[in-house]
Amino acid sequence: MKKIILVPLYSLGYYKNCRTKLINATLGGGRNAQQITVHPSIFYAIFPRLNRKWAGDSVDATAEQVEALGLTVPTKPNCFREMPAVMEPEPTTFQARYVYDPFSGRYVVNLLELRQELSAGADHFRQITGISAKSVLGSISLTLSEAAAIGFIVNEEVIANDRIHSELLPA
Repeated sequence: MKKIILVPLYSLGYYKNCRTKLINATLGGGRNAQQITVHPSIFYAIFPRLNRKWAGDSVDATAEQVEALGLTVPTKPNCFREMPAVMEPEPTTFQARYVYDPFSGRYVVNLLELRQELSAGADHFRQITGISAKSVLGSISLTLSEAAAIGFIVNEEVIANDRIHSELLPA
């Protein structure tokens, strides 16, 4: 027999404001609706599997994701998701591509799994990753701590695929 747990989910509506390029997210409805405006890089770090080309949609969020957005978690969830009691761990390394920009003297780094891109100082990037000063283009594997040290927004609960809390596990 396979053990499963029920994870409470909350319905979160969002849309990208075309004028400000920020994401407006709404939790709940009516008088109890909570709204927040966040930068897309933060929103997509919390919800990495969303399609960035869509202007708006509704997504089921866990309590940890709702808290990460800065909203208070409602007492009643909208629905529950069945999850296996034992989850396989996610890989601890991320694939990153980098290219050196000679005009700015910085590396443009793209973290593929989380779909994030940033510009990092050359000395800082070389010190953390250990790449050669002659390297101008390449691909590298980064650990969670290295990606965070470079400046990527890495949320551990997203990486752990909605980590199961001990109070939800059956005794």
